[in-house]
This record gives sequence, C-alpha cells and structure tokens, in this order.
Amino acid sequence: MTALSRAEFTLLGRNRVLLFNAIVLPLLLPIALLIVGKSNELTEVVVAGALELFVLILLVFMVFYNMLSIYATRRDELVLKRLRTGESSDVQILLGPAVPSLILTVILGLVVSAVVLAFGGPVPINALLVAVALLGGAALFAALALITSAFTRNAEAAQITSLPVILVAMAGSAMLREVLPESFSRVVELTPMAAVSDLLNLGWFGTTTPGEASLGFAATFAEATMPLVVMLAWIVGSLLIGRTHFRWEPRS
Repeated sequence: MTALSRAEFTLLGRNRVLLFNAIVLPLLLPIALLIVGKSNELTEVVVAGALELFVLILLVFMVFYNMLSIYATRRDELVLKRLRTGESSDVQILLGPAVPSLILTVILGLVVSAVVLAFGGPVPINALLVAVALLGGAALFAALALITSAFTRNAEAAQITSLPVILVAMAGSAMLREVLPESFSRVVELTPMAAVSDLLNLGWFGTTTPGEASLGFAATFAEATMPLVVMLAWIVGSLLIGRTHFRWEPRS
C-alpha cells in the first residue's frame, strides 16, 4: 500500500486542479477571515467561523471530491481492474488514494492551528477532540466518496453526483444550524458535517456554540458522546454500503 500511496502523491502533484483543491482552497478563505477578524477583534465566534470554514472546504473538496474523482477516473481507465490482478488486496487498493488526504489533513490542520494561535486566538481546550474531528471527518468523507463513486461514471459526472453530499455537508455546519428551526436543526445534527463541527467546537472552545460558557477538559468528553456516535455510525455504515456497491468495472 506504501507504493500505491506514493504513486497517488505523485499524481496529485501533477494535477494542478486537484492540488489547488487540496492545499490552497482549504487555507485561502479561512486565513483571509482570520486576517479580517484580527484587524477588528478576533472573538471566539470569528475563530469558530474560520475553523469551520476550513474544515468544511477541507473535507468536502480536498477529501471527498478529490477521492471521488480519483475512484471514478481510475475505474474508467481500468486502473483499479489492473491493480486487482497484482499483489495488493482490495482494501489496500481502495485505501491507497485515502492516505495522501489523511496526511494533508494533518498538515493543513497544524498550519491553520498555528495561524489561529499566532493571531492571538484561544488555545484548544481538548486538542484530542480536535484531532478526532479532523481525522474522523477525513475518514468519514473518504467513505462517502467510496459510496458516491458507485454512481459516478467518470470525473466529469462527479460534478453532479457530488452535489447531494456537498449540500448535506453545508447544511450540517454550526453557523447554518443556528438559524434553522429547532425541529429541523435536531434532524440536521445527525448529518456527517454536524458531527464533525460539534467535535471541533467542543475540542477547541469547550462548547458546541462558541461564545457561550465553556466546559472543562473532562466534561467535553461526555458532551462529545453523541457526535462521536453519529460520526462512527456514518463511517461504519458508509464502509458497509461501499463494500457492497463499489464498482470495479467501468460503468456502461
């Protein structure tokens, strides 16, 4: 799998569009928001908005959309079919494209965290939950890419088939949930991005609603139970569905 992951890194470096989506796009808008916020007053709400925007772009475009395009393209070009004739197992073949995304998630997460702290933002209350939000979110959206690829003929079709996941992810952001009716907001809390957002805010600010009273380090673990369960349910469910419906042959 190391060779497959190394090959994916090489291919990523050669594709300017995917490289832009993977590195520049997740950093550009959040850091710009932090710069604007620093010129006025860098409140928890501003930092939370920048962090959530970063994670949303990171998971949707760098992880989900890039991996969806990779799976669809590799299948359409018969690369996946040829790889199955080699020594690599099916799991290794499918995990290979995910490794660069996970590594970049860690690197970009550290970069944004350093920028927040350098600008005078608050220190995370529970860094472990922040890490779980990032890595768990990357695993979750990678699994969603696996499912969506089953219905995606090629990289061009990914622009259409990715829309439902993108819209659901946007609906799950904490900023949008605050303006939704309470009954609808409770349903949206069960979506993938909502779980990631709640874990991120709990880890960084000690509350799911930045600006309100914060919980202590130990109390954040208890509060994180529900979003953790939601995240795990989505990961396990997505992998099980993906295992059943993933296509190795090009779609006719």
